[in-house]
Amino acid sequence: MTELTARELLTMLYQTALDAVDGRHLVNRWCKENKKPFTHCIAIGKAAAAMLQGAHDELPSLKQSLLICPPSKITRQLKKLKNTQCIASSHPIPDTYSLQAGEILLHFLADMSDHDKLLVMISGGASSLVEVLHEDITLDQLQQINRYLIASGKDIHQINTWRQRFSDIKGGGLLKYIKPSSVTQLLLSDVKDDRVEFIGSGLLVNTDSVVDGDDYLLSFNIIGNVKTPRFTVSVDTNIIGNINLAMQEVHRAALSEGLNSYLYPAFLEGDVFDAAEKLYAQLKDAKPGIHIWGGETTIRLPENHGVGGRNLSLALAFAQYLTDDSNIHLLAAGTDGVDGNSNCAGAVVSKFTLQKAKKMGFNTQQELEKANAGIVLMATDDLVQAVNSNTNVMDIVIVYVID
Repeated sequence: MTELTARELLTMLYQTALDAVDGRHLVNRWCKENKKPFTHCIAIGKAAAAMLQGAHDELPSLKQSLLICPPSKITRQLKKLKNTQCIASSHPIPDTYSLQAGEILLHFLADMSDHDKLLVMISGGASSLVEVLHEDITLDQLQQINRYLIASGKDIHQINTWRQRFSDIKGGGLLKYIKPSSVTQLLLSDVKDDRVEFIGSGLLVNTDSVVDGDDYLLSFNIIGNVKTPRFTVSVDTNIIGNINLAMQEVHRAALSEGLNSYLYPAFLEGDVFDAAEKLYAQLKDAKPGIHIWGGETTIRLPENHGVGGRNLSLALAFAQYLTDDSNIHLLAAGTDGVDGNSNCAGAVVSKFTLQKAKKMGFNTQQELEKANAGIVLMATDDLVQAVNSNTNVMDIVIVYVID
């Protein structure tokens, strides 16, 4: 194989993962294989811009389209698409733009007829980007709830179950606004086990998910145990991409480079510190080659937290286990291209990370407890810069154990 540094190899494999689950290409493929004459299209989420472009590539039958996504994803090319509304909204905390996007979404659906053919494409981030409030909650309360949820250390299943309880459109609520008797949805999965009721908080999925007994959230006395009513719209649901697809492509790429490659099917989850410890336990005596995990860890954020997200914290926590004779290099990064409140996708760490951090006077454990891994890893020059990703299928960890 061409001689690459460990960092170059890992970042190349990371890009391979992103390319494998590119929203535009996946929608292209699905539309070519299914050849359905949709008249209307809605795309919501971090990967929605790419997914909408993919639909327009293959569906000349489209009459009207609606895109709701982060502002950075709306390009001149998208604005030129025929009969397409491009709505920039907010993430990760919903705000007035999220509510405006919700109003526009309902107007779009209201203008449809019973005979129209609707395609809905959803990716992670939709939970914040579009909202119609439950009648008993205010925007200020919703923002308080979302800030609390993000900092709580809960997993995405728990977070989105609570979001459904405070929304008029999540957990299948959007179905009551749809006129056609059937709708097709394409999902780019960013949740464990591809549970469709949690992707974008399940806008088109009737759910009976039960909330946990969180005293703070229960104190709002909004809905409690009330379940979302069921609606009769038939929904054809298709998962077109997930973390497993990305991992498989990394595995193939590593093999093509002449390396041994090992896929770990167990979902990487739980607190970042526990996850780092478990990773090291599996890797300290691992065979040389590429080792691949996918998943989504959690992190509890202190009130005045620093810079970085779960991937930067995971990487730095893992680096603390590496001894001076370690031959392990680890990349941890988000497939959406940005980690937490940082301006990077993740990090590549090795035994040199902690060596450099100590020489610079950092107490890495204290920085981790402040959720400030980004500052340390920026100083040690171990960051993976943010990328303009066209996907969002959780996080990937790629490890190179050198012979």
